[in-house]
Amino acid sequence: MSTVNSLDDAIDAIKDYFGQEDVIAEVINHFILEEEKLNPSEMIPVDIMPIFYKLKGYGSKLTLEKFLSMYRNLFLMKTEHFYCVLLVETEMSNALPVKACLFESGLYATQIETWDCLEDGGLLPCITVVLYLSPEPYHLSEIASECPADYCFYMIEPAKISDDKIDKLSEDLGGVLKFAKISNDAMKRQELLSSEEYARMEDSARELIWRFLDYMSIN
Repeated sequence: MSTVNSLDDAIDAIKDYFGQEDVIAEVINHFILEEEKLNPSEMIPVDIMPIFYKLKGYGSKLTLEKFLSMYRNLFLMKTEHFYCVLLVETEMSNALPVKACLFESGLYATQIETWDCLEDGGLLPCITVVLYLSPEPYHLSEIASECPADYCFYMIEPAKISDDKIDKLSEDLGGVLKFAKISNDAMKRQELLSSEEYARMEDSARELIWRFLDYMSIN
């Protein structure tokens, strides 16, 4: 594999890996759901552009370029019972709650327009999961006033996940999260890259580790 030349190459690796239905399902099944599990074959990728246009219609000043930049690592899926959003973050930002809340508000507004409802007439709920790929814990010193005080989302931080819990994941996802957890330790990083575990991983997972997480560790 070649050395990472740009952050864009690394972002492409995130899209290639986390854009897969089975990966998103494993994240949500392992960390969020307790009983009923997502079936990847029943997940449908959803275009996020209608959400941009709905937000614009409500007065948002976001340009298309800014919207696509903000949500370039966001993956939206639909099932029979709910929507699921996976937002992969790599940098600490106090704007994260507003970023997640804004997207959800646009999604619900779009549902209302299209009558995308459950059988009993209620809107399809949305599970929003933020995966923070960094060896450092995420700290929010304050939450912007634009975000409702009772708004919440699921945060997954490899830095706070025990090795035992990571070991229960598939070799691919477990390897990605394990590398994120130790990516600021050059010796541990090299040990993982030289391990049989890494060699057995699927190409998209290894590419993500090589390109993006290694990019983070040396920049």
